[in-house]
Amino acid sequence: MKQLLPLFFSLLLTACTTIASAPPTPTPAPPTDIPLAIFDAPQLTQFYFVDETNGWGVAENNIVRTNDGGVTWYDATPLNVGDVGYAPFQFIDSQTAYLLIPNTDYTTGTLYRTTDGGATWIPIAVPFATASLQFLDSQTGFALAGLGAGAGSEAIALFKTGDGGMNWTRVYINDPTTDGYSDSLPLGGQKGGFAFINASRGWVGGSVPIDNYIYLYATQDGGATWVETNLALPPGYESAQTGNNGPQFFSGDQGILVVNLVAPVEPGVFTLVYRTTDGGITWIPGAPIPRGRPTEFYSFNDGVAWVENQFYATRDAGQTWGAVIPHEDFSDRLVSFQFVNALTGFVLTNPSGDNPTLYKTTDGGATWTLLIP
Repeated sequence: MKQLLPLFFSLLLTACTTIASAPPTPTPAPPTDIPLAIFDAPQLTQFYFVDETNGWGVAENNIVRTNDGGVTWYDATPLNVGDVGYAPFQFIDSQTAYLLIPNTDYTTGTLYRTTDGGATWIPIAVPFATASLQFLDSQTGFALAGLGAGAGSEAIALFKTGDGGMNWTRVYINDPTTDGYSDSLPLGGQKGGFAFINASRGWVGGSVPIDNYIYLYATQDGGATWVETNLALPPGYESAQTGNNGPQFFSGDQGILVVNLVAPVEPGVFTLVYRTTDGGITWIPGAPIPRGRPTEFYSFNDGVAWVENQFYATRDAGQTWGAVIPHEDFSDRLVSFQFVNALTGFVLTNPSGDNPTLYKTTDGGATWTLLIP
């Protein structure tokens, strides 16, 4: 999902350990018909799979969905909506999705909500133009809206809904030119992303050009006030500068935080995975892993990273990694990837001069089948 001015570092992973065999996954039920028009070979800019069969995609001017693992796609675009290629979205399940389109004033927007798999959408006027979205359930959601960035700083506003997105209340703003602003979440620093574990407790991650510092702030009151979270870097990396997009939680207690490091030691870029088992009260780091790109976790223990021309998998919350070499060469053309379990994953590529392509694996990343085009 598109975040607010995220800081991207190239991260490569080198520790090669043996990964235990993945448990078999159940055979999915045959897909049912979708009452939408088929959309052949959508040129995706973004995608998200709810599970190994149900997924959503975003093309330049269309929202599409699939219920057979990406083989067949259907046009689920809201009426009179175009130019959605990089619009913020949250796809919750096979039936429920949100799409945010800015208005021409670029201070307000329209949030489109579907609860029937894209057959119908409800347009909702919202007091923000672009934002990262998170819905905890069918009613409670948050939007972290960017209000403008300067050199090393970014103003944001946090909004909350309790009725599925129909109405939004601003609960926090740090813009000093606005009445009611607060500085408990500082104006300084680029905000990379956020995550709430419930309606009260949440975190905002980001970056600031300071050595030996991890930008992470926490709230206990639904975003009204924020407190700095002090996380230490491992010995030897005190001169590193860092960035993160906020934590990812898989239960009320278990979560991970992927921190990207740029350090004056070879090879210069690293990934550091912190894990918590007490709901974010304490965070335990693993060993810094050199040469990596951002890591995708699909459960607390299980994640995958792309490393130059191969994947690395972890089964212990990022503490050790093992290489998986794909038979397909994705070098220099991989745009994004997602694994939904230990066996099933998807890769979006953008070959130079060609249309985007989508691949699928069912053996953990060793072999890949072309789905689009």
